[in-house]
Amino acid sequence: MSKKFKFHWGWAILLVYATFMTVFLIAFYKSFGELKSNELVTKDYYEKELSYGDVLAKKQNADTMRVPVKIIQIDKGIVVEFPKYISYDKISGSVNLYKPDNKALDKKIDLKLDENNQMKIDKTNFISGRWNINIDWKQGDTSYYKEEKITIK
Repeated sequence: MSKKFKFHWGWAILLVYATFMTVFLIAFYKSFGELKSNELVTKDYYEKELSYGDVLAKKQNADTMRVPVKIIQIDKGIVVEFPKYISYDKISGSVNLYKPDNKALDKKIDLKLDENNQMKIDKTNFISGRWNINIDWKQGDTSYYKEEKITIK
């Protein structure tokens, strides 16, 4: 003699509760898995924090320029365009490309402008996704800093 299984409201509540807990635990596990791969913290955080006052002063210098520095994304890459009134051979600095989710892809490029006050960066060396571009330059005795977020497609 075998008993037949009866499905009633008690089993329905148990099934709903078990499904909810399973979905919740999977979402919880996946959210912490993504946090491990995020490399937003730098090793020299304290030193960078101390020098952030200098960065703010450089940003203010960049904000007070008559014509701002432009970062333009084109089909073949990225163009950093400086105002025409600045002599291209009197500027020195660097362009830092920072990939927030993969520190190994970060790049630092010396700032070299052509006669049109532009620097072209070929985009074939970059994977698609979000990038932070930081331009740190000096003209004469004045230092400047500009940062912008872009999405490379």
